[in-house]
Amino acid sequence: MRSIRAKVPIIVLLGVPLVVLAAFRIRPRLDWFLFAPNIHLLIAVLTAACALVVALGAAVTAARVRAAGTVWLALGSLSVCVVLIGHGLTTPGALGQPQNLWVGRLSLLTVFALTFGLVATGSSRLRRFDRVVLAHWRAVLAVPAVVLAVLVSCLSYDPRWLHGVSPLPAEQLITDVLVAISCVLLLRVIVRHWPRWRLSRDVLQFAFVASATMTIAAFGALRFGQPGRLSWWNYHGYLLAGFAGSIYAIRRRSRQERSVVSALSAAFNHDTFELITAGYPEALRSMVRAVEVKDAYTHGHSERTARLAVRLGVRLGLDADMLRIVACGAHLHDLGKIGIPDEILNKPGRLTDEERAVIETHPQLGYEIARPAQVLSEALPIILHHHERMDGKGYPDGLAGAEVPLGARIVTVADVWDALTSKRSYRDPMPAADALAHIVAGSGTHFDPLVVDALQDVMRDEGVVVPNATAGLAETAWEAAQSCHEIDAAERELVNA
Repeated sequence: MRSIRAKVPIIVLLGVPLVVLAAFRIRPRLDWFLFAPNIHLLIAVLTAACALVVALGAAVTAARVRAAGTVWLALGSLSVCVVLIGHGLTTPGALGQPQNLWVGRLSLLTVFALTFGLVATGSSRLRRFDRVVLAHWRAVLAVPAVVLAVLVSCLSYDPRWLHGVSPLPAEQLITDVLVAISCVLLLRVIVRHWPRWRLSRDVLQFAFVASATMTIAAFGALRFGQPGRLSWWNYHGYLLAGFAGSIYAIRRRSRQERSVVSALSAAFNHDTFELITAGYPEALRSMVRAVEVKDAYTHGHSERTARLAVRLGVRLGLDADMLRIVACGAHLHDLGKIGIPDEILNKPGRLTDEERAVIETHPQLGYEIARPAQVLSEALPIILHHHERMDGKGYPDGLAGAEVPLGARIVTVADVWDALTSKRSYRDPMPAADALAHIVAGSGTHFDPLVVDALQDVMRDEGVVVPNATAGLAETAWEAAQSCHEIDAAERELVNA
């Protein structure tokens, strides 16, 4: 059911224009003739202005952060701006222009330019040119813009020029082929940015998806709509909606990031973890900072745990919604330590039995702190159960096996890994191979075997291999994450009881 709900926005974006076009074709009487030359010119100029705003924002970002994707986005948007102005200026009846074919050709060229910008921003094949593009980004933007401006100026002066009153050889066939190729490429844009939107809930990622769907809809209106009628006018609305939505998205994200540059540069990040955290609300960021400040011994621990937990989730094939939940729960798994007295939490030596019992209340405390926040509701099981064990000897509820939520099982392993491989006041970081051996030794008793297997896969990619299956001690792994204090033999018996 969740997967179906997740697809509703994309179904609506793609389906509504198709339904509208079908309605006009089935009921021609609905397809009113409403061609007004001066209004058409005004709409073209207005849409061009929106495209120019996007182009300027992308160009500024390209200049400051050196992201090739922003250069391609700027080039596509700038080309749309120039060509749209030409489309408006060649409108028959506007400014005394005669009937001509270039007004239609320029409309198609506009949509092709937008397609190029959307496709090129994330194209892996163009990355080989990133260094050249970034080194000469001004020329990359200026040369095509000048060429298009000259062409548009000539056509605006005399739209009958260059077969302006007669079709080019095989023009319709060539157009249909290019439209089909463009629609396929735009679908790939949707496939690329939709998972990013689901991961980050970043409005800019959704703007890319919406712009791609609106561009496909514009192609449909141009190809199957009747010129001068509502079915044809729709393409102007689709383009305007796409660019207006992009401007809204940029403004909204820039308020969060404090600048357009930060907002746009974040939109081209390919790292799953960074995409997720980019969508964090400020309240969540504040909670994470509060945990880091409170627990001096584990500064940076929450982020490292969350980053590894996401990698494990990706390896386990979790969907975008679950990855966001895992990241959030991992970031806040030690939230309850805010309620632990400083004299216990930051005690330099070993803890007494009573002090350890207080430390073990932090999952329940974290649960109570986070429970009032609706945005954290799905992460609550992770916060509460990240110290449970597969054999039922964990806390606070002694859950066992599949009773422990999957997100908590993932975060438990990530938490233990970071505890073993991080510097503590009483020991240096443990070598990665030794840490992995200890965790593997606890597979099935302390930790979920599937998550442990995922950890081995992740570590194998980094060149870390367990010497043999019996090289580790499960209790060493388990004890490391119970607190940042050294555990002696008596305390070990308490932990294992």
